[in-house]
Amino acid sequence: MKKIIGIVIFMLLIGTIVLPVVSACTGFTASDGENIFAGNNEDWPIPDPYLRVQPPEGDNFGYMVIEYGYPQPWDPNFVRPFGGINDQGLFFDLYATPNNKIKFDASKPLLLADPTLYFMEKSSTVEEVVNYILSYNFWIIGFLGLNNGQFFVADKTGNSAIIEGNDIVYREGDFQVVTNFYQSHPELGNYPCSRYETAVSMIENMTDLSVDYFRDICDATHQEYYRNPTQYSNIYDLKNGIMYLYHYHDYKNMLEFNLEEEFQQGANTYFIPSLFEPLDNQPPEKPNPPTGEISGDIKTRYAYKVDDATDPDNNEEEIYYMFDWGDGTFSRLNNIYMIHDGYVTHDWKKQGNYNVRVKAFDIYSAESEWSDPLEISMPRSKSIDFNPWFFRLIQRFPILELLF
Repeated sequence: MKKIIGIVIFMLLIGTIVLPVVSACTGFTASDGENIFAGNNEDWPIPDPYLRVQPPEGDNFGYMVIEYGYPQPWDPNFVRPFGGINDQGLFFDLYATPNNKIKFDASKPLLLADPTLYFMEKSSTVEEVVNYILSYNFWIIGFLGLNNGQFFVADKTGNSAIIEGNDIVYREGDFQVVTNFYQSHPELGNYPCSRYETAVSMIENMTDLSVDYFRDICDATHQEYYRNPTQYSNIYDLKNGIMYLYHYHDYKNMLEFNLEEEFQQGANTYFIPSLFEPLDNQPPEKPNPPTGEISGDIKTRYAYKVDDATDPDNNEEEIYYMFDWGDGTFSRLNNIYMIHDGYVTHDWKKQGNYNVRVKAFDIYSAESEWSDPLEISMPRSKSIDFNPWFFRLIQRFPILELLF
């Protein structure tokens, strides 16, 4: 029992980073009696998505999912599926929302694992997904991110639903649209939403359901010059098992993936940016050294910035930066908006001198040289007065020490 309690507390403390918070995404599905499509814009600060193909295996359905590497303290190789389709014509995607804690339902067994891949492997319809959701207590999954997120699912029969955590919003009519607010509780935030209104209006006025028209909806609702630009867009033909993929809000270039044809090649992973990289693309030039505090306390977070790097092929929005903190750790990739807004921070655990460098990447992952270093010193310890009760809590749950 003590071990279980410890695991639960550990999940509550750090689990909120497992399901990523995506601040602006748009999803939609529609049918006309013959065709059933689902579309999605993934607005996200990190430019390195992967497309993973998993053929059917045993009792598991085959699927294609788009994933991001999302290193965790317990697993540096952790990968997070953001959306996908299986060979039964079931589609899912994730959307960030305001906080709305999932209620604890003692009458149902606790679900302790992210269910998204289970949906892909075991579910054929929206009804099956909803029944699975309703059969479990999702309270723990709430702390893994679903308190700030919702699922959107659609299937080849034309059904769809938004799973908000405590509520389920079923499709009414021939289409459904989702963005980043709770349709059952819009007063919680992110509403009104112009992207939602645009997508609804375009579908209501649609005269021909087609891939091209869904592409136009993606184009009309995409984000750019923002902390979370549209990294990719996809359109799914749910009846025929086809995905149409666009990279970095460029709607002139498209790649088509047929599930059955991909399965014939076996399990595979594609790095999406490289699929779209122009043959003559050149990397960014070497950036200037980063700027920020050059002395301070250990275990105290400091923000660091960098001047815009020069790139012969891409504009400032299309350049991302990775920091080498000089202590054996590196930042994730961040665009200039995240950096200038103070979201790139680091704390050093030990006293010492460190050389902080930065490297620039374009949207195709072509990379520059490392910058010259910014030399910093962390000579001082951070002193905190713990009362006896808190000190005993630290001893019992050492993970708390990482917070200070």
